[in-house]
Amino acid sequence: MELSPVCDLGKLEREKIKGDTLIMFAENPNESGRYNHVLEIKIGGDFKYEKTNVSEFKKNYLDKYLYKKGSTNGADYTPTARITTPEKTLNNKIIKCLKDTILEYEDHKETKILEKILSTIVENEEIILKDIEKNINRKENYILTLVYNEKYVGDFQIFRDKIRKKSIASYYLIEKKESIGKEKHCSICREKKEEVYGNANIFKFYTVDKKGYVAGGFKKLDSWRNFPVCKECAIDLELGKRYLDSNLSFKFQGRDFYLIPKFIYKKDMEKVLKILTRMDSNIDTQYENTEDLVFKRVEKLKDYVTFDLLFYEEKNSALNIKLNIQEVLPSRFKKVYNDMSQVNNLFRNSTKFNGKFNLNFSFLNRLFPRKNYNRYFLETVDIIISDKNIDYKFIISYLTKYIIKGFNEEEGKYFYYNTITAYGFLIYLRILGVLFKDRGQMSIMENMYWDIKDYNSKEELFESFFKGNMDFFNTPDKKAVFMVGFLAQKLLNIQYAKENRRPFINRLKGLKLNKKDIRRLLPEIQNKFVEYDANYYRDIESITSLYLLQAGENWSISELDIPFYFSLGMNLEKHINLNKKEEKIND
Repeated sequence: MELSPVCDLGKLEREKIKGDTLIMFAENPNESGRYNHVLEIKIGGDFKYEKTNVSEFKKNYLDKYLYKKGSTNGADYTPTARITTPEKTLNNKIIKCLKDTILEYEDHKETKILEKILSTIVENEEIILKDIEKNINRKENYILTLVYNEKYVGDFQIFRDKIRKKSIASYYLIEKKESIGKEKHCSICREKKEEVYGNANIFKFYTVDKKGYVAGGFKKLDSWRNFPVCKECAIDLELGKRYLDSNLSFKFQGRDFYLIPKFIYKKDMEKVLKILTRMDSNIDTQYENTEDLVFKRVEKLKDYVTFDLLFYEEKNSALNIKLNIQEVLPSRFKKVYNDMSQVNNLFRNSTKFNGKFNLNFSFLNRLFPRKNYNRYFLETVDIIISDKNIDYKFIISYLTKYIIKGFNEEEGKYFYYNTITAYGFLIYLRILGVLFKDRGQMSIMENMYWDIKDYNSKEELFESFFKGNMDFFNTPDKKAVFMVGFLAQKLLNIQYAKENRRPFINRLKGLKLNKKDIRRLLPEIQNKFVEYDANYYRDIESITSLYLLQAGENWSISELDIPFYFSLGMNLEKHINLNKKEEKIND
């Protein structure tokens, strides 16, 4: 992961902070938007407990609340905390913080005041807890803080000093010992600095607790050699990550990712960030998914900025990087979505879809369910966005599984939809240029409907169909498999019209077909047409037989391909109008 672009965001944030830079180190206790109420333990100037009242959270009071999270089981840096349970929070966060601060800053001019405040809280603990309980609604989340003589936590110099000191110390302290390099180069700004720190790991993507993470041996205090960061870059990195968390962290099909801009010209930063941060958590009604909204904004930018997409998972406060797609131009996002729109328009304009077809990245979720195939989901996203080459055997194997599932579940309820969507996705990969890269670019076909009235013969219709369907039907064996699937669907239509059932479907082996099955099925279908006195397709049977002869013994099509092409024949049958009177009666 490249950290300098994150530092650039942090520098911009630091430039915006006017006056006291303390706010750089404080955190927003309501960052998630779920802690909208603040309980204030009010103590008078005479150190008497007055009351605990509830107020609404105010973002402009961040320097007053002065919150900074500490360790999970210990106190926070200041006596402002998110309430888990009233008793635990009062004792483990507020009282313990006061005790720790008094011990650590015994010579500070405000320590005596804290001692008296602590004494008041301890003496009135039961009353305070009752007042807290009286003021809270169990369905809401609350922040607990202190107010002494109308002074908030952030008005105490002792806590301001503590925040500064502890925040900087966290960049170099490991198990209460210092990891500092003197007169060394910072790994981010590349400049030689008086000191570099060894624990400024803001993103937590590595740990010094495991072997192999520290260069030069397993000495934790030498971790500055592994990842040396100067104080300025450490601060910028922290501010930059906060900016990402607040403004540029999104969901892509339920997966968290940072959209990290990398600028060629720093003067463009504010303009670009303003465009990106107009988005809020509510998805525009015209967009089905969050990523659609995000990427549509990005594609409007010029190519003077690139983007890294960092997919991550947080576990036990550590950042697990799942995928890092680097330096994607806005023009690439534009092509990704324009080509997807072309495919959608192609299918929506077909009379068989009535405008309801919609291919988007949610298809990948169905193709690669997160529980078992998250890696393949991310790899395919990387290929699409980064303009890499996707392996045909890999993608066709999963498309075939998806189609077979649609055929065998719920009496084939989703067979047509699964087949057409899978084919639409394959077309998308082809025109995008990530499938069959060695064959060069391919233009999308003009329509998804073929009518015999536009051709001189059925043979001409099918040849036109094969030629127009990208370059997926480039060998006789693929054409033959498609045609057998087409005839199988015609037979099923006749059976259903005459008997209200489709017994021949059992001969399709759940679509797990091979070359031998294709050759077997053609004469079986022909015989069934004769049995039903419905042999309307002799000419098409002849065309199919010719393709089988041309294919001979050396088939290029694999057993992965056969169910796919056979299913296309079955389902694109709806898109081919042969204009037969018999079909109008029987189909």
